[in-house]
Amino acid sequence: MVSEMHPPHEAETPEKILEAAKKHAEKMRVAADDNLAKCVDGGYKENEAVGALAIPGGHLGMAMNLLALGYTPQESFNMTYDFLKNRGITFGWHTDNHEGHGETIVGCGHCNAAIKRGEEYGVSGEAVKELLDIIRIEQQRGDKKMECVVLNRDHAEKAILVVRSTDFTVKPWDEKADIQYFIYDQSRHMLFLDELAEAYDLDREQLQAVVEQQINATLGLLGSSRGKPMIVVDVSGDEAVVELLGYAPVIE
Repeated sequence: MVSEMHPPHEAETPEKILEAAKKHAEKMRVAADDNLAKCVDGGYKENEAVGALAIPGGHLGMAMNLLALGYTPQESFNMTYDFLKNRGITFGWHTDNHEGHGETIVGCGHCNAAIKRGEEYGVSGEAVKELLDIIRIEQQRGDKKMECVVLNRDHAEKAILVVRSTDFTVKPWDEKADIQYFIYDQSRHMLFLDELAEAYDLDREQLQAVVEQQINATLGLLGSSRGKPMIVVDVSGDEAVVELLGYAPVIE
């Protein structure tokens, strides 16, 4: 998941990287809200999806996991939506204002990269595109509990914060200081995967392998994340505990 090598563009010392991450985590710490999910993207404004479970692609990413386990795009959406519905959770995903420009099919980089480089995700790009189309149609129908956030930002994430807390998380964008971080709620995600595996009698280790493959692919492919510092953050208490995990991989 991480590279121990410093990326060529990295100028700040590890001490400064950790100091900045700790400051951000303490300032932007909020209570967890498990009734919604969002992407790890750093472009959610301070009042958008506050406390939501931050995982790659949001619940669209969860459906992509099932796609890699061999389910069809329709099955992957239905299973994801039904799992969430039974728990009173809103299906959360996102796009951004770059959608439709150049090679941006959808503003969620996790999904967009999988459409273009499906082999890195253990899926076909066409299947991911079909899944995205299904989700778009269901969102437009308006009869399902779904929330799509349209992000309006340029990527400026300083690092990836891997949050290890079940009761609290960190808002990604300090708008006043204009500082962004990728946020991944790892501890909450693992509990979520336990429930998903139990609900559908999935092989938990196989599910974990798929999740890690797809996370690593996005980390290594996106220009906004590849080579960036990855920092473990425990925000269980008022004072954040931070540790440099390494650096995101770089996939050519």
